[in-house]
Amino acid sequence: MNDKSHEKRPLVRNKGGYIALAMCAILAGVITLAITSGGDKDAGQAKPPAEQAQTPQIIPDDPTPAAPVIQPEEIEAEPDPETQDVIAPEDLLPRVVSPLDGTTVTVFSMTELIYDETMADWRTHSGVDIQAGEGDAVKTAADGAVRAVIRDELMGVTVLIDHADGYTTQYSSLQEDPPVAAGELVSAGQTIGFVGSTAAAESAMGPHLHFSVSRNGEVIDPSEYVG
Repeated sequence: MNDKSHEKRPLVRNKGGYIALAMCAILAGVITLAITSGGDKDAGQAKPPAEQAQTPQIIPDDPTPAAPVIQPEEIEAEPDPETQDVIAPEDLLPRVVSPLDGTTVTVFSMTELIYDETMADWRTHSGVDIQAGEGDAVKTAADGAVRAVIRDELMGVTVLIDHADGYTTQYSSLQEDPPVAAGELVSAGQTIGFVGSTAAAESAMGPHLHFSVSRNGEVIDPSEYVG
């Protein structure tokens, strides 16, 4: 009996040890859980602004250049049309007048042939024939200089006058001794001769003026010059 009782005591001592170890393990787990929960709570809280990482902002360059600043003195005021002198269109052109008041009996024609009663044939006509009374005054069409005063075999007494922009006017079938000479300056409307009948090629026409215009040596319709 004594031997059996002695054998049971170590078993009871061992159970107490296991219980103590189990309690220690449970206590350690509770402490660890409490510490972990506290750490996670602190981690979930937002950091104050001073502790947050600051991301630098990049401002892109503006590709559009800045508009220049215009100072008030650089701005030119537009002219007031009411204060400006108005230039009439006729003031922009040289004064051109008709050389003679009369009836045009033969027109300018360089593309179609016109019958010439004096020469009894068909031919071109490089000017206009203006019929008027014998001795009527013939005027220069525009300002210019007398190039020559001649007697042409076909066109009779002729005065040639040079004008601006390459124009030359011709006045033929005049009376003898025109009142101008070569090299003389004349003004528009000035008398440079008198109607006669000296043009042999147009004698059947009677007293008249043969008037022609050329520019840079090429004949043109006198109506384009005199208007």
